[in-house]
Amino acid sequence: MISLPSEILLFLCLTVGVALIGGLWPAMVTAVGGSLLLNWFFTPPVGRLTIADPENFLALAVFVLVAVAVSTIVDVAARRTREAARARTAAEVLSTLAGHVLRGEAALPSLLGRLRETFALDAVTLLERIGEPAPDDQAEPAAWRIIATSGSAPCTSPAGADNDVRIDDRLVLAARGRLLEAGDRRVLEAFAAEAAVALRQERLQQEVEQAKPLAEADRMRTALLAAVSHDLRTPLSAAKAAVESLRSHDVAWSPEDRDELLATADESLDRLDRLVANLLDMSRLQAGVLGLSPQPVALEEVVPRAIDDLGPLRDRVEGDIHVDLPEIVADPVLLERVLVNLMANAVRYSPAGREALVTASRHGDHVEIRVIDRGPGIPREMHDRIFLPFQRLGDRAPQTGVGLGLALSRGLTEAMGGTLVPEETPGGGLTMIVRLPISSGDSEALLRGTV
Repeated sequence: MISLPSEILLFLCLTVGVALIGGLWPAMVTAVGGSLLLNWFFTPPVGRLTIADPENFLALAVFVLVAVAVSTIVDVAARRTREAARARTAAEVLSTLAGHVLRGEAALPSLLGRLRETFALDAVTLLERIGEPAPDDQAEPAAWRIIATSGSAPCTSPAGADNDVRIDDRLVLAARGRLLEAGDRRVLEAFAAEAAVALRQERLQQEVEQAKPLAEADRMRTALLAAVSHDLRTPLSAAKAAVESLRSHDVAWSPEDRDELLATADESLDRLDRLVANLLDMSRLQAGVLGLSPQPVALEEVVPRAIDDLGPLRDRVEGDIHVDLPEIVADPVLLERVLVNLMANAVRYSPAGREALVTASRHGDHVEIRVIDRGPGIPREMHDRIFLPFQRLGDRAPQTGVGLGLALSRGLTEAMGGTLVPEETPGGGLTMIVRLPISSGDSEALLRGTV
């Protein structure tokens, strides 16, 4: 038969187990109840609550005191362990969130989703007050709008939330699902502060994106004013000087001098016309109002016309276009403008006695038109810069124009569904490659011919 000390130890173990599982008060009830059971069943006289031996009374009293003390210590330790684990988890979550916000990686929906998962909530919503807050003496309900939410059935106002944190006069973080304890609410407040930071970052990013077109327009306007003040006035001044000289009666001009002055005026006005046309087309292209008429185009017809449009420079360009090339889909007028700009640029940088070359060849479902020069070329790292408007890469000669030719050519090519890319010419120089799609009629004819 088990002795009383052994039974007391067994009941003490039971009390400690109850303290671990249920806490202090269930353990105290177990200790008192255990002492009564020990007295009734195991302490002589058995079946009565009286104790015959004073040593048994002392043993039961010590049992109750030890059980209560141990239960208290176990309960405090368990509670502190739980609090430490919760605090550690909350600190890890907040540290992760703070790092994401500082790096600009915290999006509001994912932030609210993390909060909802951390506390097992039904919905978490960031609300913003619409309009100004009502005075305290007015009972009009405030209007709210949802900035971001996670979960089902989002809160439409702080009144419908189980937990809400007021971030400032306009922002409130509302959570629905269950009431949170005081320690959890501190974490909720930290989440709310992080949500406010993430919202401000998103709005600042939106403002930056909205300001980019304005900054670009301002840069274009400044560059345009500089172009008008110099590049457009140069051919205009030359034409005006030639006309004024012809109108002067103080000098008797010979027929050769008169023809030279007329040629100067004509060339200057042509250059001015090209500059103004480029500016107008660039403005239409950036505004998205440039009219397009895509249609099947034969390169053997467009390239010669583009060479003729070069005027005095036509003799410095050699065309090598085969008549058996398929038709491409393009706007013939715009394609001619693109080729004129590219060929004029190639002639400008080609050394004396070296002609610019225009070739075309088929590659799969598109045709490549190559405008090749033997000039100094451009470093590979600067290939993208040559397509920026008003960029002339250090060239300041008055005959170079406003630096719109390549930018406009790429824009027109892309508007027609093609691409314009630079490539180094083997042996030195620069090759501009225009890729345009083949007309579907030619593709179908080719397929029928191969069946």
